[in-house]
Amino acid sequence: MQAGFYQAITCYKLEDENNMEVVIVANGEIKNINFLKYVIKNSDHIICADGAAKYLMDLNICPDLLIGDLDSIDKKTLEWAKKNNIKIQRFPAKKDMTDTELAVESALKQNPNKITIIGAIGSRLDHSLSNIMLLYKIHRLGIDAAVINEINYITIVGDVLKMKCRIGEIISIIPIGGDVKGVTLKGLGYSLTDHDIKMGSSLGISNKSVSEEIIISVKDGILLVVKIYSSEQIK
Repeated sequence: MQAGFYQAITCYKLEDENNMEVVIVANGEIKNINFLKYVIKNSDHIICADGAAKYLMDLNICPDLLIGDLDSIDKKTLEWAKKNNIKIQRFPAKKDMTDTELAVESALKQNPNKITIIGAIGSRLDHSLSNIMLLYKIHRLGIDAAVINEINYITIVGDVLKMKCRIGEIISIIPIGGDVKGVTLKGLGYSLTDHDIKMGSSLGISNKSVSEEIIISVKDGILLVVKIYSSEQIK
């Protein structure tokens, strides 16, 4: 991977430089450990969900909190956490939230401006979808949120979203929770102005950026926004 790939993840949403960011490391797939290292490098608070501690152990980076029912963490990793005096919040196996949602609940107590979740996507489609839907839970509290991996940046918009992009990158928008009204797209190859998109429509799939800044605005409803890194960035 090229250095530009890592630089790109820091500049998607135009934000205040004084933001407080919490990074949640979930126990899905993280194929590039250097990608994880870069994501958490400038975070203010790191929360690790259960077995995801193995990734941080490999980097020898201690999270501020290890949370979950600890059913997926191996003995070696748990011993590492205890040896390093990492705060552990253990829950019973029978609970009403996944470990990742417990991590989100803990993150919200930090009063962050942004929550980034890495390791949220994996082979379990049910967990992957549930983790992505946590973006809505965070969004309705007025907090910026994203689920990311080495290829995708996923966020949510119910008003206005401004994102920096490289020209030619794929941007898809997907209605969730019902029809979306008054969608306007600027800086994309297929622009829209005050357009309604029905839930279940594939109209917003595989658009491309034609500008270094795109704007997505919505009058009513919620859009899931997926940005796919350019092939040059993920080589």
